[in-house]
Amino acid sequence: MEIDWLEDFLALSSAGIFARAADARNISQSAFTRRIKNLEHWAGTPLFDRSVHPVQLTPAGEAFKKTAFDTVNALKESKHDIRGLTQREADRLDFVALHTLAISFFPAWLSEMSEYLGPIKSRLVAENFSGCAEAILTGSADFMLCYAHPTVPTISDESRYPSAVISTDRIIAVSACDSTGTPTFDLTASGDVPFLTYPPDTFLGRITQVCIDRCQIQQTLNPVYENSVAEALKSACLEGHGLAFLPESSVKTELADGKLVKVSQADFEANISIRLYRSIERSRPQLERFWKLSQRDG
Repeated sequence: MEIDWLEDFLALSSAGIFARAADARNISQSAFTRRIKNLEHWAGTPLFDRSVHPVQLTPAGEAFKKTAFDTVNALKESKHDIRGLTQREADRLDFVALHTLAISFFPAWLSEMSEYLGPIKSRLVAENFSGCAEAILTGSADFMLCYAHPTVPTISDESRYPSAVISTDRIIAVSACDSTGTPTFDLTASGDVPFLTYPPDTFLGRITQVCIDRCQIQQTLNPVYENSVAEALKSACLEGHGLAFLPESSVKTELADGKLVKVSQADFEANISIRLYRSIERSRPQLERFWKLSQRDG
């Protein structure tokens, strides 16, 4: 029996609808349903009456609810106690962030926050979006820093994982250029433009596809290199290997220095926000002060 099953059970007992509970748990409905069935198999009896809508707890489910709630809370409290054994750990803020934000955004942003709060002890782990979501959902990080756009789903349970927009960015197409600023590649070519791209299931991959659809240049681009990290694509772009769609903040210096040039029009670009997520189940004075300031600045 897994702790996730108990949290799934509590989510469904509260929501009463499989789809809504699965969304709150940030997993697919099929996976959520399978885990509920696994829990019922472990218990040896149905815990939900599925003959009504919304579903209701069976008598066995009602009896089990307090045990599930107490067990989840006890484990979380124990985990929190273990992590709070020293003052150093209590004062440190744990962040998980997308690789690009960890490199191009986090250091300067943390400096700005430090101007108001004083020195901040922090730890940052860079992950893809799935890794970031897992870290915040399992309680192994205080804050999650990621991009957001209406076309890409993120954590939907704002009651447990509230978020604040702390900055904005823009996805633009860039290319290496010669000494006169003439781009090596551009979007007006007739075809076979070398394209540096992200895996299609990543956040930046999905947003890049939005830009490509707006430009209607799918047939023009010839993917020659794929990497999930924007900094890696930027390096390849600087070497003249192709054209790439990158967060504008990540190429600000290169654009100013004339090493890269923007080759997209405003209508073909995409505005994205930078969001800070937290779990309300992790709380201590330093964390709350940081969260309050991030909301004000956002």
